[in-house]
Amino acid sequence: MMLALLGLLLGFTPAAAADDLPPDASDVDSGVKAKAEYVRLSQELEKLAMRNAWSGVERTFLAIVETGVQPSFNDYVTGAASARSMGDISAARARLMAANALKEDRGVLDSLWEIDSKFGAVYLASDVGAMEFKAEATPFEPVQAKSVEFARTKIEETGVFEGFLPEGTYWFGETEVKVQPRVSAIMVDVRTDDGHRVKKKKKKKKQPVEE
Repeated sequence: MMLALLGLLLGFTPAAAADDLPPDASDVDSGVKAKAEYVRLSQELEKLAMRNAWSGVERTFLAIVETGVQPSFNDYVTGAASARSMGDISAARARLMAANALKEDRGVLDSLWEIDSKFGAVYLASDVGAMEFKAEATPFEPVQAKSVEFARTKIEETGVFEGFLPEGTYWFGETEVKVQPRVSAIMVDVRTDDGHRVKKKKKKKKQPVEE
């Protein structure tokens, strides 16, 4: 009986645990290449930002995201600046939030507070070319004016804009849209049966860091 049991034990080869298996060489090589490409792109991002070449910064930031490597705090902050330069306040805010998740920084918190105190969330939708979008008054501040133009371009090209607009009054076709910070998200979809809806959505107020 003992000999039979010994024979079974000696003849049994346990399967290796998944954690003990060596990583696939192709996966390792792919990860190394992705990291190297990330380093190159991150350095290029900073060079472009120093020249205020924001369109190039935006393309490079998106390329960084595509590598699958976690962008750094500085990458996110620089990416937020490029989004602001184009008027894409929604992307700028998302990148600032991602930067803040990596490291709390007064400058980032102040930028988030500025967005939440001057802009309101909006969703506008129609068939392409069906609705004209315009502001009752064009904002004087350059970033705010750019954000209005960004929304207008999105609506002209796709019929839909989902993002942030400066506080003020706008017209989507014949529908008046009053945007207020920290109060509600406005939803106007003329493709729905009721024509438009206003969706209440309270937003938390961001406060600057005290010294």
